[in-house]
Order: sequence, then structure tokens, then C-alpha cells
Amino acid sequence: MKVVAKITAQSAKGWFEEGEVLTVLSVSAAPLGYVNFLIWSSLQKVAALFPSQDFEVINNSLSHYWAVSLNSQGYFYLAPEAWQIDGFWEKYNDGDPIAEQEFMRELALLLNE
Repeated sequence: MKVVAKITAQSAKGWFEEGEVLTVLSVSAAPLGYVNFLIWSSLQKVAALFPSQDFEVINNSLSHYWAVSLNSQGYFYLAPEAWQIDGFWEKYNDGDPIAEQEFMRELALLLNE
């Protein structure tokens, strides 16, 4: 899935080049209808969540590396399975080298798809 940040998107300021084509790394949807995209910022060298309404979808093909999950609170995810394992993001954000390695492996697959 490829997107471009809308010119009016305040959330994208400082994160992306204007008109840059971006790969959506994952999609998360909350029960109240909030949808976020996880996107890699080449400017900041980090992945971050952004409101989906701040982007225009230019290629709606789903990644072959995504798995679907729906948790007990009603949250819906499209993301690599490894990123959906309980505790993955906590380990990654705490600097766990195995989680960082898994993130980078999946990131490379998604960006090169």
C-alpha cells in the first residue's frame, strides 16, 4: 500500500518530503473508527503512527507480508505477524536487539515489495 501525505497534513510536517511516495508498514483501526498508518520516515529514521486521513492512497494493493488480527477490544490490525506478537513493540521500544533485528528485517521486506 502506497500513500502520499496531503499538503494540508500537519502531522506529516518534518517527517516526509513533499510528494514523497510512502509505504504503509501497517494499518490499525480502533473500534471508534480511528485508522492509523505506521510509516517509515526517511527524514527522521524512525517509524511512526499517523492518522490515515492525512494521506492519499495511490496504490491500494495489500502487502503480502501482512497478517490480519482482531483483538478482544475490537482493534483491527494489518501488519507483519512478528509485529503482532504480544510484547513485541514494548521490547522494540526498550531497545531489545532481537526485536530491533526483527523490525528491520520486516521493514526491508515491506519497503522492497
